[in-house]
Amino acid sequence: MKSSHIKNNISTFFEKDVSKNTQFLFRKWFRLEEDQNEKEKSMEELWESSPSVISAQTLEDFSKIKAHISDETKPSYSLFRRIMNYAAVIAIVIASSVYLTYQFAVSTQLEYAQLSVSYGESKRITLPDGSLVTVNAGSTLIYPKNFIADTRTVFLTGEANFSVAKNPNKPFIVKTKYLDVRAIGTKFNVQSYPNSNYTKATLVEGSVKVNMELEKSKSYILKPNNQLTYSHLDNNITIIDVDAAKLASWEKGYLIFQAVTFDEIARTLERKYNIVINYNGRKLSQQSSYYIKFNPDESIEEVLDVLCMLINESSYKIEGSTVYFYTK
Repeated sequence: MKSSHIKNNISTFFEKDVSKNTQFLFRKWFRLEEDQNEKEKSMEELWESSPSVISAQTLEDFSKIKAHISDETKPSYSLFRRIMNYAAVIAIVIASSVYLTYQFAVSTQLEYAQLSVSYGESKRITLPDGSLVTVNAGSTLIYPKNFIADTRTVFLTGEANFSVAKNPNKPFIVKTKYLDVRAIGTKFNVQSYPNSNYTKATLVEGSVKVNMELEKSKSYILKPNNQLTYSHLDNNITIIDVDAAKLASWEKGYLIFQAVTFDEIARTLERKYNIVINYNGRKLSQQSSYYIKFNPDESIEEVLDVLCMLINESSYKIEGSTVYFYTK
């Protein structure tokens, strides 16, 4: 394909409101191995030609870009892993299974860094203020290289555990697509995967305030062992009591599920073991919640054996990196 056609396809996708069918076709085309160099070059040219100054239009443009975020595909990390440093803040956008950068308006000039974690891995970093963050598989964290603004604001897609350094004069804020989680000094977990129907905030110790992105006036104060769940499907908020410390122990290799659906279990196993699980969601949805614990050294076969014991008349087959889970 000619470079001009590639550039036009990419430009059209990000600059216009396209139909869901067009979005699907674009994602499918963009993931193809052919013309990768041309696609990357076109993306860089479009970035270079975009204005680097902040304007009133920038936030509106960013909102449109967020609308293109893919909720259906598993991230791939083969293209565009670099962060480009500009005067404006940059934010990660998940579109057609690759990470792209875009700018949005802020009152101060900040440089941001990006940490992306592949499936089957987790990474632990120390932020400039001394806060510790463990980022789970299939996740991306964007954070300032220096916390010079009035708040310590980071951006998360996926899941991470936060142990926040205390600073009463500079609140720590984790921004996701649907929720903002605000803390002064505390330990908590935030889960906001793009292919999930839920965004969750779980408090281990201290106190956090959670605000909805769509309704800024609504806020919730969590106490230790509270887990707030926001449903993307019906915009409902629920708060339940959990063992937050145990749920956060995934960074040590444990998998602990409390009152979760089979779909959540399957997606978590996909990220941990870097596999794909196919199953009949309608049959398995009859059991609404599961309580299971898996140890760090358990193989995917051992995990699946336990699931088969819990779910009547079920079995599985593994072919390469794909698991077929059957129920009668």
